[in-house]
Formats: sequence, C-alpha cells, structure tokens
Amino acid sequence: MKPRSLLSNLCRHHVIKRWFCVKVSDVQLSGDDLKSRHLEKLYKSVMRKVPQPVVVVTTAEFDLLKKKWHKRGMTCTSFTSVSFQPPIISFCVQNPSRMHDLLLRTQHFAVHVLAKHQVKHCVFFSKPPRNNECQFQDIPHELTEEGVPIIPECSAVLQCKAHSVHTVGDHHVWYGSVCDGSLPHQVSPPLLYFIRSFRSVGDELFLQVFEDATLPIEDWTHEAHLRLAWNYIKEYGREEATPHIRLGIQKYHEQNKGKVKTIYNETITIFYIYAVADAINKTPIDATFEEFVSQNKHLMDKNLIFEYYTHKLIADIKSRERFFPPDLMSLPE
Repeated sequence: MKPRSLLSNLCRHHVIKRWFCVKVSDVQLSGDDLKSRHLEKLYKSVMRKVPQPVVVVTTAEFDLLKKKWHKRGMTCTSFTSVSFQPPIISFCVQNPSRMHDLLLRTQHFAVHVLAKHQVKHCVFFSKPPRNNECQFQDIPHELTEEGVPIIPECSAVLQCKAHSVHTVGDHHVWYGSVCDGSLPHQVSPPLLYFIRSFRSVGDELFLQVFEDATLPIEDWTHEAHLRLAWNYIKEYGREEATPHIRLGIQKYHEQNKGKVKTIYNETITIFYIYAVADAINKTPIDATFEEFVSQNKHLMDKNLIFEYYTHKLIADIKSRERFFPPDLMSLPE
C-alpha cells in the first residue's frame, strides 16, 4: 500500500507542478498581450489629437510601346517637412505598393496639398486603380516637363526629385528634394483630418466631412450613402450604427437646407441599413469599400428598394417620418 500511495502522491505532485507551470506561462503571455494592446490603444488615442494634412502624390512614366503616359496618384497623410536648407520633404508609401515601384523608376513626383473643397480627390486617389485604368481620365491636370501630373486649385504644390528612400516597418519612407512649387493667388484653406479609428484615409476623411456637414453637395451621392452605412455598420454593428446613420443624415440635410434636393425618408434609410448589413455579412471582413461595392453591385441599383416596397408605400408621406416594413418581400437579414 505504501509504494502505491507514494506513487500516487508523486503523480499528483507532478500534475500540480505541470498545471502551475502552464498557468504561469499563460499569465505571462496574457500580460504581454495586454501591454501590447494598451500601447496600441494609447498610440491611437494620441494620434487622434494630431491634425494631419492630406496630400496627393503624383508621378508618371512614358510607355514606349503604347506611346502614352502611365499616370498615377496616391492619397497619403504622412507628408512632412524634413529640411529647409536644402528643401526636403518626406511621405510614406505602404509596403508593398505599386506606387513605390513606379517611383523607383520615375524618380520625379509632385506633392499636392489638397484644399478644403477637394475631398473628392482625397477619396478618389485613396482607392487603388484597376489594371490599365487611367486615374486622370476625368481629373483636370497638366503635365510638367518630366510628365508629372499637376492638379489645379490645390492649397499648394511641390515638384520634387527623389532624394532617397528607406523601408521602415510596414512602409517605405520617401524623401524628395524640392525643385519647384506653386501657391494659388487666392488663399485655399488646406484639408485636414483627425484619425479616429485607423480606417482608410478616404473613408476616415469622408466621415469627418460628413459629420461636420462640410461634404460638398455634389459628392452626396447614392454611393456616398452606401459608404456612410458601410463604415458605421463595420465599426458599430447594425443596431448600434442605426442611430448614428439616421441622425447623421438628418443633421447633414438640416445644415445644408436649400442645397440638398432629396428629402429624408426614414423607411428608405432603415431599408438600406439592413441591405448593407446583410451584404457585409456575405463579404470578406478585410474587403475595402470599393471591393465591397464590386461584390455587391445590386446595392448600387437605386431601384433595389422597389423589389421590397411598392412605389405607393415609398411615396407615402408617413414613410418619411417613421419606418414601414416592406409590403412585397421581407427585409434582407
């Protein structure tokens, strides 16, 4: 009996020791994770207090085979002055990036400090171009002697030659020697934004100018409504996002009274909140808004709502004031 009792005690001691060691290791790992998360949260909180200038960096190279310029633009908010004598600036490009590869070949670029009214440019150039897409097809611009596109009406433009580039973490840091520059005759306040949740630059700035009710009326499109819902639902979930979306649209309409041609409709708003939330659940979690829309093209169809509602119900004045459930087909869940 004694040998068996001794063996039993040894086994029990071994199990307790093993259990204790594993738990200590887990606690240590958990502590590191908590410290890392705290640091990340602190960093984001600090960066929210720092206003960032919004710039568009442009460059181009001539395609000898196709005999035309390949022009590219990219929105970034990491622009800063490095040196006054000689004048050198810097900005960051994500690693990897097609823009970085193009800059390595061209060695020339222009930095456009966007004006407050150029939100559209910020959002547009924050989207990666499709293959063979000419980003400047519908963007007014001129070309420098090096073929670099220059966008008019900016707060300022600096033409630069590449000085050097370094890879730091997940970005390439580009330094440019300033060769020339221009300022508008009339003062154009620069476009600034505050980082809130480290979403894309275009989405972050879009939400900022929307919430400030300074989004240009011509940019308050059906796609802009979808972008608004997509951002809020991704951040808060459908139920919690709903009051943000409703009150946000109502505030924007109120502060732009006389400019907004449409009338707020509670039923239409709630319907699209459900439709966007349903599409989000069927789309990869890391998809950008552009990828989201591309995979859910039905949302861009303004007649989508009439698959669920009769024209008579949507036209009813009461549907503007309160939500009515669909009378043709159930809401997408």
